[in-house]
Amino acid sequence: MIPLEEKLLVNVLYRQENEVLKGIDLNNINFEKLIKLASGHLMLPALFFNIQKKKVFYLFPEDFIEYIKNIFEINKARNRILLSEAKELSELFYKNNIKHIFLKGTALLLSNVFEDIGERMVGDIDFIIQHKDEEKVKKVLEKNNYCTSSNHVDLYRVFKPKHLPRMVNKNKTIAIEPHLELLSPKYRGFFNSKKLINTFKEEIIAIKTPNEPFLFDHCIYALQFEDKGFFNSNHSHRSIYDIYKLNCKKSLTIKNISKDIFIKHFFLTIAEFKIFDIPVASSLSSNCSNRLLIQLFKVSVHIENIYVKNLILIQLFFNSELRGRALTKIRIHYQHKTLLKYIYRWLKA
Repeated sequence: MIPLEEKLLVNVLYRQENEVLKGIDLNNINFEKLIKLASGHLMLPALFFNIQKKKVFYLFPEDFIEYIKNIFEINKARNRILLSEAKELSELFYKNNIKHIFLKGTALLLSNVFEDIGERMVGDIDFIIQHKDEEKVKKVLEKNNYCTSSNHVDLYRVFKPKHLPRMVNKNKTIAIEPHLELLSPKYRGFFNSKKLINTFKEEIIAIKTPNEPFLFDHCIYALQFEDKGFFNSNHSHRSIYDIYKLNCKKSLTIKNISKDIFIKHFFLTIAEFKIFDIPVASSLSSNCSNRLLIQLFKVSVHIENIYVKNLILIQLFFNSELRGRALTKIRIHYQHKTLLKYIYRWLKA
């Protein structure tokens, strides 16, 4: 059963003006709940944009409209800064002969996927680089006043991390996140950066984004794996809206939806909203496959957690900086514990 507030959100975002009130009694809408729902999905700017576009202001309280209009304008101003800083960053890499491709929300904005740049909320400037350029990128960024946003300790790595530590520049507004991979190590067998290798072989240009079918795939796989959508069947209206704006029917011709269990699961999860006119039927075999994959992932996550803890434990004895941070944390938060007692409790957790 879809809550009335979510049904109204879906109608405003995805339906025509004359269908906004379909199945809705405004007298039963809790507008505070609608604010919380849209905010939780990072959709307040998109909600205002579509209310404005469809000219349905009269359906909402004035203070409601004033609030989300303010959020929209703040977000639009921030996105102007984000695009400007992304272009400056790209020019910096261009001058230093570093190939890079923007990802996620930044790529969507640069690709003009949205009618208005104020629609999409974006966190950091995400981009992917080649493994061989990792050290070069670090030096170029450090030279240009970028530094890690936390007290990062560079641990020994067996697998390439998804991205380098988040970096900030005191003279800039938006943080950046240089990616080495598209997904975490345990998910790379399903979707990895090799899909971008041919793009990296092309001539360097200042602004580069993936094509729309790739953005479509990355959006779904990031939701299904990194945000655990495949495991708990949660949905994200920000991801749904991205797919909606990416003209998913055209993208689906690239992949056979019936053979891709993760894309199929995405559309099955949101089928009750009736946003996309795409017939996706569930089956006993697909349900069994889902359950089997989920169990396999749970086992792999458990193994990975054990592996990571053991790796950190080994490094505690060889990395003085890491050991110092652990001791400081114990001294501040766990006065009654020694390092060995803390490690024992941590390993048991």
